[in-house]
Amino acid sequence: MKKFTTLSLLLFLSLMVTPKVKPIERVPVLKPISILNPKDVECLAKNIYYEAPSEPYLGKLAVATVTMNRVRHPDFPKTVCGVVYQKNSRGCQFSWTCGPKAAFNSKLYTQAKEIAVTVLTNNVNVVSLENALYFHNTKVTPNWAFARPVVRIGGHIFYEPKT
Repeated sequence: MKKFTTLSLLLFLSLMVTPKVKPIERVPVLKPISILNPKDVECLAKNIYYEAPSEPYLGKLAVATVTMNRVRHPDFPKTVCGVVYQKNSRGCQFSWTCGPKAAFNSKLYTQAKEIAVTVLTNNVNVVSLENALYFHNTKVTPNWAFARPVVRIGGHIFYEPKT
C-alpha cells in the first residue's frame, strides 16, 4: 500500500509542476516561395546550351561553373543574366549572345536546363574550376596574357586569373 501511495504522490506532484500547454493553434498555409529565379535558370541554361551543346555532362557543368564563378566575383555583374549578356571591349563575353546561334535542339536544351536548375539549387560545380573565370573552345587561340590555363574539359580550355 505504501508503494501505491508514493507513486500516487509522485504522479500528483508531477501534475502540479507540469506547465500548462496551449492548445495547438492552426498555422496559416503560406504560398510556396519560388527560390529559383526563372530568368536565372533560362540565362544559365542558354549559356550552357549555346557554349557547350555537344559536350558531355562534365563539359556542360564546367561552363555553368565558370558562369556562376563570375556571378560571385566582384569584377562581374551580380546576376546570371548580367554575366551572360555582359559586353566587353571586344564585343560580348559569350559569343553566342552577339552572333549567330546554332539550330535549336529541344532535347539538348532540356538537358542544359536540368543542369542549370541543379547548379542553382544545389550549388553543384566542378571543384577543379573553383577559381576559373574564363574558357574558350579549342578551335580558337586567344591571347589571354591575364589568365593561366587550369584544365581542358572536352572541347574547352578553362582559365583562372593570374595572381
